Amino acid sequence: MPTYEYQCMKCDEVFTVVLSLAEHEKKKVSCPKCKGKKVKQQISHFMTKTSRKS
Repeated sequence: MPTYEYQCMKCDEVFTVVLSLAEHEKKKVSCPKCKGKKVKQQISHFMTKTSRKS
C-alpha cells in the first residue's frame, strides 16, 4: 500500500500514513498529534520493494 506524508496546518506536525488508493481519495486524514483535519500532502520519496536481488 502507498505511504503518504502530510503536514498539519494547525500544529505543523509532519506525519506519515499508509493508505489504500480508495482511502486516499476520500481525503479523511487527520493529524495524530492535535486531531486537526486541515492537513497538506507533502512531496515524498518513492520507494519500491522487490523480491529480486540486484
